[in-house]
Amino acid sequence: MKKWILGAAVAATISAPCIACMAIPYDDPRLSVRPPEMRLAEQRAFIYRVKDKQHLVLSIQYDGATDQFAWVIPVESRPQVDVQDGAPFNELRKMTEILQPPTVGMARSAPGGAPKNEASVQVLERKEAGPYDLAVLKASDKGGLYDWLDKNNFHLTKNAKGALDAYVQRKYVFVAARIRPGSQGNTTVAQRLRTGTIAPLHMVYTNPKLSYPLRVTSGNPGMSHMLLYVLNPTTNDYGPLSPQTFQVAPRGAKGFTIASEQNLANPTGDFPTIRKLIPKGGKLIKLEGDLSDADRQKDLIFDSPSDRHDPFNPNRG
Repeated sequence: MKKWILGAAVAATISAPCIACMAIPYDDPRLSVRPPEMRLAEQRAFIYRVKDKQHLVLSIQYDGATDQFAWVIPVESRPQVDVQDGAPFNELRKMTEILQPPTVGMARSAPGGAPKNEASVQVLERKEAGPYDLAVLKASDKGGLYDWLDKNNFHLTKNAKGALDAYVQRKYVFVAARIRPGSQGNTTVAQRLRTGTIAPLHMVYTNPKLSYPLRVTSGNPGMSHMLLYVLNPTTNDYGPLSPQTFQVAPRGAKGFTIASEQNLANPTGDFPTIRKLIPKGGKLIKLEGDLSDADRQKDLIFDSPSDRHDPFNPNRG
């Protein structure tokens, strides 16, 4: 059985409050004094699919107070949400580290309870997991979604609202996450948020096509650096991103043998988290580039056109 993998990392290199991929800054108009300026330093995601189930694992590095942190993640259907253990992003970085990276296309530019309905928003789930306060939401109109988020302390900037509008119209489901009140003053949690080592979120949901919600990043003005990992894609259309190819084969109980046309940094050791996700390995495409606002107006789809709408296609899953 084939498994399709997509990993992503987004680094926002602007100093103003921003939305990069799915993370948003706290922007509460009721405050008489604005909080200190915040910056999303890096965002990482790892996605894999078995048949019609897509797994999306997200982690970020975020500069700012923990009570100012919020996340809104658009997905195609109602997800199961939990905290991911292990170190998937650290392992993936080591697996694909190149001694001399190519320069083509790489120029850098500067609380729980039963579900309930509130107006036009249906709360499918509300719980605490690890350091997070989580809500899974279905909205029939964008105004209702934004009102619910504001009333429940998931505050959005104007840019973030505009970026989410298209997903409301497409009837996506939204996962809202913030640091739970009991952890907001925890210095360890704050340090992990700043260093990007806070526990990732893991979402599992039905999706007829392997995709990445790139359009939501258009709420982050300016250039954004993006890193994607795709296992066995069925399309060669990578948009503005530059590809590198790795052959990944299982070795022993926890490791991989990794080959590349580039000069690998001799990755050694075990990769237990990634090995659980892709036990058979495969052809891993690493995609990287700096994307402008114009580059981020469409979601990324890594299925070939014949695979995107046919759930019985033998090349899917």
